Amino acid sequence: MEALTDTDPAQVGAHALLARLGAGALGQVYLARSPGGRLVAVQVVGSRTTGDPEALARFKREAEAVRAVRSAHTADLVDASLAAPPFWLATEYAAGPTLARAVAGRGPLPAPTCRRLLAALAEGLAALHAFGVVHRGFTPECVVLAGQGPLITGFGFARDAGAPGSAAPEVRAGAEAGPAADVFALGALLAYAATGRPPFGAGGGPLDVAGVEPGLAELVAACTQEDPARRPALAEVVERCAGEGALADDPVYAGLGALGDAVPRHAVRAQGPAPAGAYGYPPPAGYAPAAPSAPSAPGPPRRRRGRAGAGAAAGLALAALGAVAVGGIPAGGGGAAADAAAGSQPAARPSAGRSPADQPGLIRQTAPNADSWDPVRGECRGPEVEERPLTGLQGVITPAERDPEGELQPGRVRVAFRLKEAVPGAPAYHLAVVVKPPHEVDAQGRPTGVSENRQLGFAALARDVHEGDATQWKSVVYPDDFSMELEGRRVPAPAPAQDPGGWTVVFRHAVSDTEHKSVWCRGFDVGAQKG
Repeated sequence: MEALTDTDPAQVGAHALLARLGAGALGQVYLARSPGGRLVAVQVVGSRTTGDPEALARFKREAEAVRAVRSAHTADLVDASLAAPPFWLATEYAAGPTLARAVAGRGPLPAPTCRRLLAALAEGLAALHAFGVVHRGFTPECVVLAGQGPLITGFGFARDAGAPGSAAPEVRAGAEAGPAADVFALGALLAYAATGRPPFGAGGGPLDVAGVEPGLAELVAACTQEDPARRPALAEVVERCAGEGALADDPVYAGLGALGDAVPRHAVRAQGPAPAGAYGYPPPAGYAPAAPSAPSAPGPPRRRRGRAGAGAAAGLALAALGAVAVGGIPAGGGGAAADAAAGSQPAARPSAGRSPADQPGLIRQTAPNADSWDPVRGECRGPEVEERPLTGLQGVITPAERDPEGELQPGRVRVAFRLKEAVPGAPAYHLAVVVKPPHEVDAQGRPTGVSENRQLGFAALARDVHEGDATQWKSVVYPDDFSMELEGRRVPAPAPAQDPGGWTVVFRHAVSDTEHKSVWCRGFDVGAQKG
């Protein structure tokens, strides 16, 4: 990690730059901070690639591949600009050294650690292949030894189909790289990890596994067979490494984290040094930073310790709905109803001319729902909101990682709303929060694989925004407070980790259980759980 130079921009898109991480195959890579405080790695396409139509088309195809692949051993896509220059993409940042740096700093890894690492990387490559992606340039520099396990980076972005010393024979002969080529590269990588030496020597000689534990050496040799058909499948590699235990519990692996760079703590630059024409990386059109809460306004309600509730991914955004665009909200989560201070707030009052029995509770679906959150574009797809929101309505989404008090449990996210100013005597205005997974679910709440999700989603009980003090936050937590009526039964909400992808959050103004209209749509991105 290096300090920014005078020619580096202050920000890329909405992400403030902190430091240089290095130069990738397509351009410079930066460490940056998102508007909500999430650390991301931003790769900016250089002028050489921008001027090469073939390379640029490949970048766009591979960026879509990064977006599609979700695995415990790959970094998730957070944001991207693919429509017009400057082109860039941002992925989640994981602190830790590369495998190349770890071996250079500590020497060869012991056989048990190598086996655990081999199993994890084979699992990660298998996930890539399941999405139709071949890495093509798998080297020790592409493996980040994060605390929860190794992350595979750079897949699809290598200029050459295989790096020197790790390219499979068929690739060196000019053939297209297939999954078996990644198996070869994996074997070469593990030979390096186990010996600290180039896998085929300085001049491309035979495989060097001298001194390696015999069983591990045999497996590495099998992966680097000349004939692609004779190399083991990745599932077999994982099976042959079984029994060593979890990599995260490996004491040698745990000690390698100290070799990673510390994240810069200094403030980011307020303005870049270069003119906009040279280094103009403005936020996307229509982007506006999250509106800060009024100084006198209290923060969102927090749950008492010991009660269920929480969020599992990244990001917090606050905005006046209908007036300021909410920034990206990548997170995972679920959780429980806000501490409405355990019953300290008065009950919601009925709307004029309606009895309490007629007030909306759990809203039900009456028509197909096309709302869908696109985490890359940071916008909802489908119809526009059906009704303008109440003036002064504000919303906030808080996942566990961004909970100031750390009271939210992993796997949950709190959604809260309030009015910026109270309106004495106003009629009741009930809001129902709806959280919709990427895929439709069955009657047990399990994802079905139907990606064009036309279900309403999982809803929390509708609440009157004027209830009690309208300027106090009222919140619910997914999945604890959410359910769905489906096929005549009440279906509890599943954990976000069960269905990685873009989750949609919609606020709906509810007049009754069957009469409700959307007033705001946003969402969060849930990647595969790490570790």
